[in-house]
Amino acid sequence: ALNRTVSGRSAVWLLAALLLLEALISAEAQNTLRYLEVGSKLVLRPEPVSGSIKSITWKLNGSIVGVLDEGQELVYSPAFKDRASVDTTTGVLEISNMMKTDSGLYTVAINNRIQSGGYDVQVIKQVPKPVVMITCTPKLESCSLSCHGDITDADPVTFSFRKGGRGWEEGEQNIKIINDEDTQAVETFSCRMKNPLGEKDSEPVDNPFYIVFCLVCLNLKRFRAANQQLLVCSPEYASFHSLCG
Repeated sequence: ALNRTVSGRSAVWLLAALLLLEALISAEAQNTLRYLEVGSKLVLRPEPVSGSIKSITWKLNGSIVGVLDEGQELVYSPAFKDRASVDTTTGVLEISNMMKTDSGLYTVAINNRIQSGGYDVQVIKQVPKPVVMITCTPKLESCSLSCHGDITDADPVTFSFRKGGRGWEEGEQNIKIINDEDTQAVETFSCRMKNPLGEKDSEPVDNPFYIVFCLVCLNLKRFRAANQQLLVCSPEYASFHSLCG
């Protein structure tokens, strides 16, 4: 009997946990995610209500942004007093000069009814124009390429690299290249930074292995001209010759 009681309680707790998890997932799914640039204006439009609006309460992360009680005047929190306005006819909230600290979950209650879902607002900066930074080993066996730029307050940021005229490949902010035939055939490298507000590309930079590669070709040509004879074409020389001419 004791075992059946314990099992019953476990089942009840498990069911309660599952219901709570489902509620949390459902609430999160109903939130509308929006990204805004620092300094821009936020406009949030609540669901229409039947009848006239007698009371409104806008909150950010549970703290009041602006509140209108029936028969009273609109009151704003000190942080939004000079930047926020609420239309008492429609309930629309506007906040100018948005700052990073204005990020979070906005919710609204109209006529004492909290509307389902909220507005997940993230205030971020545009990505900068990146620069490809190259650091190589002393013997030019490999190099590290970094898509460099100040991305403070610009997240989420993704990075992509481009080899010559090939397509963009999304990946990490830093990549490693090695001195092999595939890399030697690439003349330049470029990188791209992208976030929900837009994207910017770097200027192409020369591939250090491509430079070394062409110097090898030049030296081979000089050697052949000086000796007035054809060299025996190894596979390596054939690949050099086809690209350097």
